[in-house]
Amino acid sequence: MRELISSLFSGSEHYDLYMGVIETVEGIVREFPEDTWKRKMIGDAALEKQINETVYEAGLMGLGIDEKYSGMGGGLLGQILVTDMLAQHGLFSFAAVLTGFCRAPILNHGSPAQIEKYAVPSITGEKAFCILATEPDAGTNTFKISTRAQRKGDKWVLNGQKTYITKAAESDYGFLIAKTDMEGEGALSVFVLDMKSPGIEMQPMNINIFGEDKQYTVFFDDVEMPADALVGEEGVGSKYMFAGLNAERLIISAMAVGTADLALRETVKYVNDRTLFNDRPTGAYQAVQHPLAQGKADNEAARLLMYHGTKLFDEGGDAGMYSNMAKLQSANAATAACDAAIQSHGGSGMDEDTGMLALWRTARVLKIAPINNEMILNYIAQHGMGLPRSY
Repeated sequence: MRELISSLFSGSEHYDLYMGVIETVEGIVREFPEDTWKRKMIGDAALEKQINETVYEAGLMGLGIDEKYSGMGGGLLGQILVTDMLAQHGLFSFAAVLTGFCRAPILNHGSPAQIEKYAVPSITGEKAFCILATEPDAGTNTFKISTRAQRKGDKWVLNGQKTYITKAAESDYGFLIAKTDMEGEGALSVFVLDMKSPGIEMQPMNINIFGEDKQYTVFFDDVEMPADALVGEEGVGSKYMFAGLNAERLIISAMAVGTADLALRETVKYVNDRTLFNDRPTGAYQAVQHPLAQGKADNEAARLLMYHGTKLFDEGGDAGMYSNMAKLQSANAATAACDAAIQSHGGSGMDEDTGMLALWRTARVLKIAPINNEMILNYIAQHGMGLPRSY
């Protein structure tokens, strides 16, 4: 990792910070036994808490937050580095990833008071976020959102529901996208919602992807929010949301490439030890080697796209094409790598105790969420190739 970052970012003003981040993450990895990831993936709540606390105590959640707010600065790259490196060892904190997504619009469009109230406490893990966006009839198409926030006096009153909400019950705040224009389609606005507010009901969903990180359907029945829960201007929530999508794509890419690395590394150990015919390890056969080698090549190509997109993003350039291509390629590469890992393990690959199925689930869902690969391809076709809009 040091060589890659040195080759790409040695001229950056934050280069020393990035090298420090790498050293810090390497120290965190050394604190945990090598097979810790298996326990985490099957939903060890105490271990999940310990990993999260270690990440927070190291100050890594201060990356991307201006130093005047007690952050470390460093732009998006620092967050990408942390996610990539921790995912390589199955130690990434999805709670930290979610909070990083949610606080970005607050940092970019919120008032100083909102930043102090909502974003700064996230540095130490004092407060955590979930994303309240997806609805039963509004997944990819956010313009079909029907959850409404109506101004009444000095408050907003919220009604509706959201679904597939990761860590809703464990979060302090929800980054909420809701309609505020009651006429027609309705303009969207963004809010910070106190998840302990009266009128919120949660139902757990029968989905297990990230171990202890459960999914919920969340209902809002006349939930009151204070006037200052609104982030930025009323009615421009779509603009705020889409402005943050490039960063989201890149952080998801980091989860994917790191997960692929872990699956490939664990599988190489397995096939080098496992013998079948003539006492030769199964890894000596081309039928086993080639899918793993292809997985490695595809994953490293995706990683380069990701870091190039991150560089563009932090420089203020147009990172849309590279962030979308990175998300597409990394999700595909990680899913293929994890599939090859399961195949190379044979029957044991289907045993939850080996951890391969958990890694495959982590990779596979990234082809669907937070945006599906088909919509990514639509973006590339329309904005990168000049083809007509297809939806």
